[in-house]
Amino acid sequence: MQFLSRLLCYLGLSALSMVAIPALACTWTSGGTTAKALTYNAGAVFSPRDVPIGTTLNNPSPIRAVNFGDRLRCGSSSIYNVALIGPLAADIPVDYLNVPANALLQTNVPGVGLAVYITGFAAGWRGPADNPNRFVPLNLTYASGTIAEMPSVMFRYMLVKTGDIPAGTHSINQLVASGTTNIGPMFDLTFTATITVAGCSMPVAPGNQIDVPMGTWEKRVFNGKDSTTPATPFAITLSACIAGSNYPNNANGYFNGNYANIQIDGNKTSSIVDAANGILSLSSDSTAQGVAIQVLQANDAPMNLGQPVRLNRIVNGTTTVPLKARYIQIGDGPTPMPGTADGHASFTVTYR
Repeated sequence: MQFLSRLLCYLGLSALSMVAIPALACTWTSGGTTAKALTYNAGAVFSPRDVPIGTTLNNPSPIRAVNFGDRLRCGSSSIYNVALIGPLAADIPVDYLNVPANALLQTNVPGVGLAVYITGFAAGWRGPADNPNRFVPLNLTYASGTIAEMPSVMFRYMLVKTGDIPAGTHSINQLVASGTTNIGPMFDLTFTATITVAGCSMPVAPGNQIDVPMGTWEKRVFNGKDSTTPATPFAITLSACIAGSNYPNNANGYFNGNYANIQIDGNKTSSIVDAANGILSLSSDSTAQGVAIQVLQANDAPMNLGQPVRLNRIVNGTTTVPLKARYIQIGDGPTPMPGTADGHASFTVTYR
């Protein structure tokens, strides 16, 4: 009987010790209960004017941290929730990562969206399987018996082109996300950045017109099909350029350098004769026969017509795009018929 009494007492103490283990939630070491007001400044970001919708405008790889000014202590059964604040940008296929449809926030700058994904958690935090990158909105639970402490919110972000961005420089300054735990508010995150659209102003000549004097030539300079006159240099001068800079690993390579892409088409009564070889017809009021106008790049390679051609890297201020033009014999006869030989072309500039 004495042995049984001691055994019953031991079992009773064991049961009491199990009941005494608490289920720990997140708490601030300071004992505070109000949300931490956090701000992250992303600095200056540039967007080449004509990159497609869905282009990522910054390098999302580095992990950013904003200190709480306190430490968040979490144990088993803790909950960590983060929600976006503001309207969403819907149906935007992002080029860099697969951003969930509910995770791309439309910022206060037209044409610019923001996605945030939280990182830096201890191994015991469990996230949803369908959101492996932990994009906000985010719901996590902590299932470890040890205590995890966090001095900061750690995250990556993506600024994404969601539509046409107005020219110039714009400021993002808005509350974008709020975090809570199972004991209440955790943090409010404000995001700031400046977005500048990179590009140039068109030539300032009347009507954006560039005249290329081709000179007067005797018909004896031609000696058969594809023979040419010497080339006449000319240039498209772009002013008030903002070059911009950004990360080099964008999936589509737009930020290896912000380039001027020139597309030349026939205009008025001139038309493209041979796009690959840069040949335009004379205008209908020309009297010469058997010749056309060939447009060349600065290195004398034929300018491919009817489509954008990447030429010069944009520099701040003035960017000059040098080109050349010459007459080329297109007829099979021994020499062309002399006369006036004019042509008209239009050009468009895109920036990528």
